[in-house]
Amino acid sequence: MYRVFSLRAPFQVLVFPYQLHDNEVKVLIGKRSDTGYWQGISGGGEGAEEVVEAAKRELEEEASLLGEKWVQLDSTCMLPKIYYSGHEQWVDHEYVIPEYSFMVLVQASGKLSQEHSAFQWLTLSEASKLVKYDSNRIALWEMGQRLNA
Repeated sequence: MYRVFSLRAPFQVLVFPYQLHDNEVKVLIGKRSDTGYWQGISGGGEGAEEVVEAAKRELEEEASLLGEKWVQLDSTCMLPKIYYSGHEQWVDHEYVIPEYSFMVLVQASGKLSQEHSAFQWLTLSEASKLVKYDSNRIALWEMGQRLNA
């Protein structure tokens, strides 16, 4: 089956799959093949895709995972649009695009895609120390708050 690529939509998603092991939360982070940075599963929307649809698609594409109990976090950030191909068409987003964060319960361990050279299942604290971007740390902190509430 061939996938038809549509225009990239002017938003980014950040997804943190998690599992519960002996009453401890473990979150999956990936090491990017292109930059070597550790981060959550991430990617952009495509065409007229809704934010949660993009998050589900990215999770399946990048980690071969399906989730249950999807929660959109309050944590968001703005990213420079020039980081993304096709940004010239985003006339309603002159400088930056939003990144929306999600947490999602998964049952499987995941499978590497070409976008990552490694995966690790870590505690929220361990993952927070390893991820490159502040937006990832903030989303991980919010996950901890929500899961401990």
